[in-house]
Amino acid sequence: MTEYKFPLKNKMTVALETEAFIFDTTSALDFTFRAGQYVDITLENPAFPDAKSNTHSFSIASSPNEHGSFMIATRMDSPTRPISNYKKSLRAMPIGTSVKVEGPFGMFTLHENMNKKAVFLAGGIGITPIRSVVKFAAENRLPHKIALIYSNRNKSATVFLDEMEALQKDNPNFKLFAKMTEETGYVDGEYVKNALGGELSGAMYYIVGPAAMVQAFTKMLEGAGVSHDDMKFEEFSGY
Repeated sequence: MTEYKFPLKNKMTVALETEAFIFDTTSALDFTFRAGQYVDITLENPAFPDAKSNTHSFSIASSPNEHGSFMIATRMDSPTRPISNYKKSLRAMPIGTSVKVEGPFGMFTLHENMNKKAVFLAGGIGITPIRSVVKFAAENRLPHKIALIYSNRNKSATVFLDEMEALQKDNPNFKLFAKMTEETGYVDGEYVKNALGGELSGAMYYIVGPAAMVQAFTKMLEGAGVSHDDMKFEEFSGY
């Protein structure tokens, strides 16, 4: 497996308790990825060494068309989970600091059958690989019909909400259904069915987010008669 050394190019806050990090890849012209894939990032001299591991996996949030860099995003703080040393080190890392990158990995990528609808079910920071896929689809004018059902506590905690709304206006094949649980409750089978016009069959489902959310959405789809062959999964541990 090829290893790369990429410097941190920029970092920014993208939502409540959530930060994005952009790495410069211009030193390695052979580094490419497919929309929806992830990389392993190792902090080699972390300011706060992590007893568990100084290597963690991150979905790439940027489009493959954004040559010369890639972006990741992660929740930094949580009401239920204290920030890890790994994330403290990532937050404290000066611009220009290099990290070790391995990958890309994963098959959480858009299916090839353009006649089969893609339905993404995401919670919280699970939006990161979906942002990559949806941006790439819009930029390349892919004919796939794509629906995103995106659940968050509230708008201030919703990562890339403005971008998803803008992409919906730009791409007539993309529909966004953003649900704020503090205002209107949780996503359930009825909500998904209504969003999809009453029909759940005939689509490929991509489920991404915390393990409990992925399991709940999977059970919901199974109960509605959706085959496992029509599901792809990506669990985020949260570390």
